[in-house]
Amino acid sequence: MTLMEMLDTTIANVALPTLQTAFEVDMALVQWVSSTLLVVSCAFLLTFGRLGDMIGKVRVFQFGVVTFTVGSLLSALAPSLPILIAARAVQGLGIAASMANNQGIITEMFADSRGRALGLLATFTALGAMSGPTIGGTLVSMAPWRVIFLINVPIGVVSFLVGLRVLPNRRPAERKRFDVKGAVLLSPAILLFFAAITLMQKGFSPLHAVMLAVAAVLLVLFVIVERRESDPLINMDVFKNLGFDACLLTAVCVFLALSGITVISPFYLQQAMGIAPGVAGAIVATYSLVNAIVGPISGTISDKIGCNIPVVVGAALFALGLSLFASLSLDTPVPLIVAIMMGTSLGSAIFQAPNNSLIMSHAKPEMLGFVGSLGNLMRYLGQSLGITVSMALLYGNMSDVAGYRVTAYIPERPDVFITGMSRTFLILMGLVIVGIVITLVRIFVLDRREGHTS
Repeated sequence: MTLMEMLDTTIANVALPTLQTAFEVDMALVQWVSSTLLVVSCAFLLTFGRLGDMIGKVRVFQFGVVTFTVGSLLSALAPSLPILIAARAVQGLGIAASMANNQGIITEMFADSRGRALGLLATFTALGAMSGPTIGGTLVSMAPWRVIFLINVPIGVVSFLVGLRVLPNRRPAERKRFDVKGAVLLSPAILLFFAAITLMQKGFSPLHAVMLAVAAVLLVLFVIVERRESDPLINMDVFKNLGFDACLLTAVCVFLALSGITVISPFYLQQAMGIAPGVAGAIVATYSLVNAIVGPISGTISDKIGCNIPVVVGAALFALGLSLFASLSLDTPVPLIVAIMMGTSLGSAIFQAPNNSLIMSHAKPEMLGFVGSLGNLMRYLGQSLGITVSMALLYGNMSDVAGYRVTAYIPERPDVFITGMSRTFLILMGLVIVGIVITLVRIFVLDRREGHTS
């Protein structure tokens, strides 16, 4: 299911120009085909995670598979762009329900090899991200755009049937009341927050400030309501564990910087270096390739020696890789670019599975769904912020070099882009170093004080 969801996300991104032509709309509108999926899935992750803890993680996961499959069919049959966007929202609900509970299910099923299992999950995520653009481009060039959504239907049916056979349908011994008031406040708050971040990728406006303000008010009301609930949607006590908070913050730092690589690299390769889009895509795909190979290896090692060493080593290698990205120039040989791409990916791949395992290790059995969904939400938060922050830093630094406001690549001044890119990657490296410091404080101070072993 994870592979299918990642494939769908990346395939749809490749098909955006085709959809723009088919529906005869501008790019700003058609981009919501991709953005809606992300925003809706983020909005309901925590709600479905908590629901999984209450009625059974496998039941909610399977609901997600069915919902995603139905949304895919509706997307394939959509007669207009608004209906397609609405169908993508249905897909987003399905992704939220399944992704909110996948790590919890894995932790229950593979308690003694949690790191390896989470590493395999990261492998399928990377494979989806890597193969999606190629598959999407092939499908769009050979068949009508509806095929990119229709292909999910048989895969979803098979996934559901396999899940019925192999997934243990365990139900909690004690059924609790679902906190409707909390869900009504939390989901719109997250929806507004991520929608604002998505819109801010094209610049900041008063509307975005209003959306963020309303989201903040809803979150404050949510906290007030939750403290009065006997069975809250979110048990706030989980955040009193500072070691757990540190793992989440470190994840945000790393994923924010990682998103900077994925969004800036294509501009460098295609516009600054003049590399053909197909070749540039293959170069960027090496990042996901390394993640796919190294993820389960790192997870297996963390099962044997603990998670702390791989987390620190991985984050340190990732920071080193960012410093090498900052050294790229117009004269850098392509093989060296590929080596830097793969070396940096090695760092993030070593980091991810052990850090996910650490996050899940702080979860009580009755909160595995919520904690797993929170980990996924932090990944989405880092990636969404990463796009917005990285582009803002890039164009801000380019404007500083050029002496006037810059919002695009300047063909006659490639040096402006190179300098802006270098400064941006150094700032992102600094952010990862902050994450490393947070991790070291957790290891040598917080975990020892709280008696947590990793």
